[in-house]
Amino acid sequence: MAKKKSFAIIGANHFGLSVAQTLDEKKQHIKIFDINEEKLNLYVSEFESVEAIVLDTTNKNALERNGISQFDCVIVCFGSSMEASILTVLNLIDLGVENITVNARDKHHKRILLALGIEEDKVIIPDVMTGKLVATKSLFDIEGDVQSTDGEYSFTSIQVLDENVIDKTISENGLSTNKDFNIVQIKRNGKVVIPDEYTTLKEEDILIVFAKNTMINDLVIKIRGEIEEE
Repeated sequence: MAKKKSFAIIGANHFGLSVAQTLDEKKQHIKIFDINEEKLNLYVSEFESVEAIVLDTTNKNALERNGISQFDCVIVCFGSSMEASILTVLNLIDLGVENITVNARDKHHKRILLALGIEEDKVIIPDVMTGKLVATKSLFDIEGDVQSTDGEYSFTSIQVLDENVIDKTISENGLSTNKDFNIVQIKRNGKVVIPDEYTTLKEEDILIVFAKNTMINDLVIKIRGEIEEE
């Protein structure tokens, strides 16, 4: 299980609530900040352990009073309001918050955030990311979820089904870490295995792989095997 961290999610919109749901499932410490009390009460009650704070995050003093700089990560989720997003980010920077991730509305919004000093990999345009994931999955005929991508590399999961790789080590199967791919973890019988080159692959293991998009289809065929069409 991931180490428990504290997350401040600013904005109870669809993006923010999706992030909160995933973090809640991972048993992380989460607070959601939004100026709309009615919306907070409506949605946050669905979570197991998420605290809701009614707050105008464009008010720097209010953020400071709520200890915003103490969180391990602050995620700004405003999508439609660029002004609120930028003012909130400026406040976070002024208050010394170091780990900031921002949901950008479009490329223009992203350009402003980059100019403010937010790292490029911390600026997310959901529609663009989703489009890349769908295109990658379709282009390389990937079964299962493609979990993330930076344009050249993706995370995906591949089930071990090919008899030629079962009961052989990662090294014996020619799957040792290299510049093109890396088996990050193995899900086996409800447990997570952190592999090395001597780890033996078992039937129905789920391999979480970080790989170049151009390599994924070959890895799927090698690990899962060719699936006959009915």
